[in-house]
Amino acid sequence: NNVWFQKLCRCASLCNVATFNESSKWELNEEDGTKTLDEVGNPIPVPFSGFITQGDGSKLETIFWQPVGNASECAMIKLVQTESATIGDVEATRTANPVKFVIPFNSKNKYQVHIHAKADGSGDVLQMKGAPERIIARCTHMMLDDKMVELTDIERKNIEDQQEALSANGLRCLGFAELDLDPNVYGAGYKYATDDAEFSSSNFPLGDIPKPDDRDAQGRRQNPVSTQGLVFLGLMALIDPPRPAVPPAVEKCKTAGVKVIMVTGDHPVTAQAIAYKVGILWSKTRGDMEKDNAKYGRAPGDPDYENPDDAAAIVVPGHTISVDMSEEEWDFILGHPQIVFARTSPQQKLVIVENNQRQGHIVAVTGDGVNDSPAIKKADIGIAMGIMGSEVSKNAADMILLDDNFASIVKGVEEGRLIFDNLKKSIAYTIQSNIPEITPFLGFIIFAIPLPLTTFLILAIDLGTDMIPAISMAYELPEADIMTRPPRNSKTDRLVTKRMINFSYLQIGLIQAIAGFFTYLVVFNDYGYSPTVLMGRGNTEVWGMQPFFCKFQGGSYVNLAGDLDTTRDPTIDPPSVEFPFWFPGQSGYLVDCGFAHNNYKGGGSDVSLSADGKSFNQFDSSTYGGSTKGHKANTIEAYEANYKAGYFQYIPWRSRVSPFWQNRFLWWDVANDQNAGLNYGGADNNLYFGGRPAGLWSICAGNDGTLGKEGSSSEVRGAYVSPDAEVVDPSTFDFSQCSDTSYSNSYYKNAKFCNGQSTEEGTACDVVNSGKNGLSVNPFQSFYCKDSCGEQIPDSSLQFCDVSGNKCGIPGVNTPVAGCDQLCDDVCYSPSFMGDAEYGGSASTGYKQCQNIASAEGALEVLRHAQGAFFLSIVVGQIAGLLVCKTRWLSVRTQGMRNNVMLFGIGTEILLCGWLAYCIPINDGLGTRNVRLVHWFCAIPFAMFIFIYDESRKAVMRATSPEKTDPITGQVTRKAGWLEQNTYY
Repeated sequence: NNVWFQKLCRCASLCNVATFNESSKWELNEEDGTKTLDEVGNPIPVPFSGFITQGDGSKLETIFWQPVGNASECAMIKLVQTESATIGDVEATRTANPVKFVIPFNSKNKYQVHIHAKADGSGDVLQMKGAPERIIARCTHMMLDDKMVELTDIERKNIEDQQEALSANGLRCLGFAELDLDPNVYGAGYKYATDDAEFSSSNFPLGDIPKPDDRDAQGRRQNPVSTQGLVFLGLMALIDPPRPAVPPAVEKCKTAGVKVIMVTGDHPVTAQAIAYKVGILWSKTRGDMEKDNAKYGRAPGDPDYENPDDAAAIVVPGHTISVDMSEEEWDFILGHPQIVFARTSPQQKLVIVENNQRQGHIVAVTGDGVNDSPAIKKADIGIAMGIMGSEVSKNAADMILLDDNFASIVKGVEEGRLIFDNLKKSIAYTIQSNIPEITPFLGFIIFAIPLPLTTFLILAIDLGTDMIPAISMAYELPEADIMTRPPRNSKTDRLVTKRMINFSYLQIGLIQAIAGFFTYLVVFNDYGYSPTVLMGRGNTEVWGMQPFFCKFQGGSYVNLAGDLDTTRDPTIDPPSVEFPFWFPGQSGYLVDCGFAHNNYKGGGSDVSLSADGKSFNQFDSSTYGGSTKGHKANTIEAYEANYKAGYFQYIPWRSRVSPFWQNRFLWWDVANDQNAGLNYGGADNNLYFGGRPAGLWSICAGNDGTLGKEGSSSEVRGAYVSPDAEVVDPSTFDFSQCSDTSYSNSYYKNAKFCNGQSTEEGTACDVVNSGKNGLSVNPFQSFYCKDSCGEQIPDSSLQFCDVSGNKCGIPGVNTPVAGCDQLCDDVCYSPSFMGDAEYGGSASTGYKQCQNIASAEGALEVLRHAQGAFFLSIVVGQIAGLLVCKTRWLSVRTQGMRNNVMLFGIGTEILLCGWLAYCIPINDGLGTRNVRLVHWFCAIPFAMFIFIYDESRKAVMRATSPEKTDPITGQVTRKAGWLEQNTYY
C-alpha cells in the first residue's frame, strides 16, 4: 500500500519492453497447440505462479508464465506481476497508461526513457531507469515516506552507499526516476523530441547538466527544458548468479594458461564482486590496496604498506579509458594477470580487443548484444549467445553458443586442444611408415639388392593396414595434462614440426626400417641365401628370372630324397642332374655368387618367320630368327664360362625343405600356363623374352664356331658376374663348339637358338644339345618327357626300350643299340636322343618340353617370402608406433588403452595382414607368400624396443623438464630440458 513502492513498480512496468508469452498463460493441447477449453467452452488459464513437486517430494515455487525479453526487464515484470493483487497486472497497467514516446537504452547514455499518458487522464508521466549513478545525477527530488522531498547531498550519499553495498554483493543495481509533466505545457498534442533544428537536447525534462554556452557542430544550443530535474523513486537490485559450471570453467582456464578478462557494462563494484565469485579475480585489486592504505594511514616505507604497483588484479572503469591512451598505459593495464573492465562502451571493448591482439594474444570475445558486435567481429574468434544473443551479434560471430554457457567455451578450448593433439598424433603415426617404405627402394637403387618391398605392398600399408589405426587417433581421449599446459605458440608450434619429422622419421621410422631389413635378411638366410651374396645382385630383370650361380667351399650335393652325393666335391665339381641341391653342412659356405653374362641382345622387332613361313612358336627353335625383342639374354657360352670359373648353378637345400618348394621346379612344363617367374605357357612375346627362354642361345652356333664380333660391355647394374668368368678358354666348353681361346663380358652380334625341336637347327646345335661327345645331357637345356614332365635321369642311368616297350640295354651304357633303340614312355630324354620325327613340341608324339627352373624360381619365391615378411614387419612396427603415439608427454600407462576404435584397428590390421599373406588369390596378385610363423616374430623385439625407447624418452623428458605449479591458479609451467626441446613434437 506504500505509494512510493507503487510508483517504483509502475515505473518498472512502464519503462520496460519485456512481455509474457501469451501462450504460456493458457493450458494448451499437446497435439495441435490450441487452447484447452473447460466444460462451458472457456479457455483454461494457467496461474502466474505455483508449486511443483520435486523428485524428493518437496515443493518448489515456480513461475509458469514465460517472460520474453531482456533478462533484467523480465525479472522486473515477474516481480511486479507477483504483487499484482495490490499493484495491478503488468499488461493492465500498460494498457491503462499508453506509451507516447520512448528513448531506448544505449551504452552511451546508460538510461532508458518512456513517456506515458496517465491512467486518470491528468497528463503525462516520464519514466526513466538505468545505471544508478546516471539516474541519481539527473534527480533533484526523491520519494520519501510517500512524499516528494528534495534530494539532499546527505540523501544522495546514502543512496550511493546503499548502491555500493548491493553492488559489493554482486547484485546488479538499476535506478528509477519519474516526473509528472505539466499538462498545461505537455498537452495531448505535444510532440516529444530529443532534439530539433534550434536545440541539441530534448524538449522535455531529462535532468541534463546545464551547459548554456555549449553549442554543437550545427550551432544548436541546449534546450533549458531538458535540465529540469527528476524525482528519484529508488533502486532495484537483481541477482544474476553465475551458472554453477562457470567457476570450475574459469579455474580450468587458469590451469590452461587462458587469461579470462571480464568486460562488462555493470558498475565497477558489481563487476568486481561477480569476478571474485567466479574466480576471474582472486587477489586484492590495485584500487583495494589504495583504499586500504588511505583508510589505515599507510605510507610508502611503512611495514604494512601495500604497494599498488605490486597488485596482480585491477578493475578498470570505462571512464578512465580514452582513445588516445598510449601503448605503455595499455601494456601496464594488460600486464596484470587479473583484469576487469567495467562500465565500458562498444568502442572501448573494441580498443581492448585490439590492444590484446597487439601483444600477440589470440583473443576470443563473447557477447550477446548489438553493442558487442564490433568487438566480436574484431576478435580472432567471435562468440555469440545462441539463446539471448541478438541477430547482429550472431552474424558477426564465428561461433554461436547454443546453451549460452561460458563453460561451453572452456569445453571448446579443451576439445580444440584434443583435436590438435590427436591430429599431431595421427600425422606422427602415419608418416612413420614412410621411412620403412622408402628405404627398401633406396637399398634397391644404391646397393642393388633384390627389392625388399613392392609398390603393391606399400599401397596395402597406406590404404589398408594404416587406415583404421590412423583414424582411431580421432577417438583418443585427452591426456591428463591437456588443460594444465600453457597455450601453444601459434607461430612456432605448428601441426607438423621439425621435431615431429625427427621423431617419426629418424627415430621410430628408422627403427621400423631396421626391423624390416633384419626380417628380410633372416628370411633370405633361412632359405639358403646369405646376406653377403645379395648386394649388387638385385636387378629385377635377372633375380628370379635367370639361374643363380655360386662358388662353394665345402658342403655336399643332395638329391630330392635328402641323400648326399659322396662322389663330387662342390668346391671343384658342378652338381649333377640327380643331385642338384647344395647343402652347407657344418663347415660349408658360399664364397661368392652371381649371374651369367647377358651377352646376347637380339633385335627388337617382331621375331622372324621360319624358312617354311611358320609364325613364331616358343617350342619351335626355327621361328626365333635371332630376335629377343630387345631384351638381354644369357647364352650357353655364358653358363659354360661360369662353370669353368667354378661358379655352379645354385639350388639351396634350405629351399628344398621350405614350404614354397615344388618338385616340378626341376621339371617344369614350359607349356604350363600357371604363374611362374619365367614367363612360359604362351605368355606375351615381350614378357617371354624378358625371362629365360625355353631353350638355349649359342653365340658360337650362330657364328660358325666362333664368338664373332664383339659389341659394348654386357655388364648390368644389379646383375653381378664374377670376373673369373671372363678369363676362361671358350675352346674348353663342353656344350659349345668354339674355336676361340679368349672370352669377354661383351655383347656378341649373332646367336642361334637351340632346343632340339627343329630339323632346321642342323648340325650347329648338335653340340649345344648333346655335348662334344655326342650323347651327354646338357644341364641347362630343355629335356622331353612323354605325356607329362618328370624327373630327368642322369646319363649313367639312362635306359631305352624295345619295340614292345620293355626296357633293355646294358645298365650304365646310355647308348641305344639294335633292338633296344626305342624311347621309353616313362623316361625323359635330352634332345640328343630325340629323332627327327619326334620333336618335343609335336602334338602327334605327345612329348612335353620340360626345363629345370629351380634356381631362378626358387630365388624368386624366396624374394616374395622376404617381401611379405618385410611388409609384416612394418605392420608389427606400426602397432608399436601407434601405441607410442597415443601420448606426447605422459606415459601410455597413464593414458590407458580405453580407445576401442584403436583396439579394433590393431585387430583389423593383423587380420588384414593374414588375409594378404595367406589368401591364395590375394597373395598371388600382391606377390606375397605364406610367411612362416617364425618370421612374424623377427620384428617383435624391435617393436618392443620402440615402445621401451619412447616410454623412456618421455620419462627422461618429464624428469629433465622441471614443472612449477602456481599454488593459486594451478597453472603448470615448465622449463623445457634438452630432450623436450629436441624431441617433443
